[in-house]
Amino acid sequence: MNFFGWRSCCALLLAVLCAAPLAAGKAFGDSHHFALSVQRAKADPRGAFAEWAAHFGRGYAAGSDEFEARLGVWLHTLRHVLAAPLADAMVPVNGFADLGDDEFRAAYLGQVTPEDDEGNVALGGTVGKRKAEKYRYEHVQPPAAVDWRPKEIIGPVKDQHVNGSACGCCWAFATIGTAECMVAMATGKVLSLSEQQLIDCDRGPPLYDLGCDGGNFEGGILYISENGIDLESDYPYLAKDSVCRRASGKKKEGRRAAALDGFGDIPRANETALMQAVSQHPSTVAVCCGPFIEAWRNYTGGIFDIAGATVPGGCTRPLDHALVAVGYGTTAQGQGFWVLKNSWGAHWGDRGFMYVPRNTGGKGACGLAAAPGYAIKKGVNAEGDALIDAATWSKPDPSAALTMSRAERLSLGSARAAITPAL
Repeated sequence: MNFFGWRSCCALLLAVLCAAPLAAGKAFGDSHHFALSVQRAKADPRGAFAEWAAHFGRGYAAGSDEFEARLGVWLHTLRHVLAAPLADAMVPVNGFADLGDDEFRAAYLGQVTPEDDEGNVALGGTVGKRKAEKYRYEHVQPPAAVDWRPKEIIGPVKDQHVNGSACGCCWAFATIGTAECMVAMATGKVLSLSEQQLIDCDRGPPLYDLGCDGGNFEGGILYISENGIDLESDYPYLAKDSVCRRASGKKKEGRRAAALDGFGDIPRANETALMQAVSQHPSTVAVCCGPFIEAWRNYTGGIFDIAGATVPGGCTRPLDHALVAVGYGTTAQGQGFWVLKNSWGAHWGDRGFMYVPRNTGGKGACGLAAAPGYAIKKGVNAEGDALIDAATWSKPDPSAALTMSRAERLSLGSARAAITPAL
């Protein structure tokens, strides 16, 4: 197998956003970020760091070696802010400002996207003779904007780095993120499913995912399609590799909490195709963080950008991080963007979500159009299911979904659908 970049992700200067003065130590606006007074940080960096650490629950003892080491990393992260002539500015600082780049890579990346000798994504990954599902959205006219967040189908924003453990398993979180959405669309039930089961158990063909040492969301989706998946409460996240507690096969140990029905490829280097898919349901994307790890680590909101980069988002290879695309739109100034759900906690980005440029051509910003895909779920997007109008679609009643037959669910889906294939 040709694995690239399982320990690499991305770098951005800390965004400097002016706002009305807030008391030091308070949250920035309605976010989880720390509101840092630039004047305070310049006058008393130790005190400002102690307030930041208290805001995020760090237990560093003042004057300890750990305090001094983390303070050094924190000041390095803020070097651009502290150099700016903004004495009265308040700027947002997220909860990763005391982590070094290598430390962050080890804990927060993990997507492994196979590439050919020319650096292009190997179509079909390493799945061998897996039969590719036919892309069924080529005739869909995607609306100008879609956002699945208000539809109440997206599971909780999670954090793949807990208890100080380093686990490069973003691939598992992206898999579960899209699975939670598809299950909610089919049943009306928003479940928190188990990433740890994928980390422990998804080790065989066709993609041979490697737990905390990296993997591919395609393999994760295929594993759930074959074996089902448990609730997180029944198979909790440990942030480390452990022994698989489930036998393979959906029927080996009785009923699972949820299941999928296959994986679908989205045409490569085609943002219109990605829009078509996202207009029907959330989808998975792989991105390049590459040498721009600091930018990703310190992102606090707005449309992600790397100043001076020749490629939108900085790079398109290696594809070393995985997220869930949950929407897209255009700003009042006319800039297109994608909405992505990450697995770095709600104290990162816009409460765990980020925005990257859209309609950039080629492989897309950060390479997000280079190897996208989606989960298939009967009752949502399997063969015979109706296409969806995201503007009018609403989540089914969970109690009704339990009693409806498949034919009734398909009929309900048809009644909701307003988008039809062009003939």
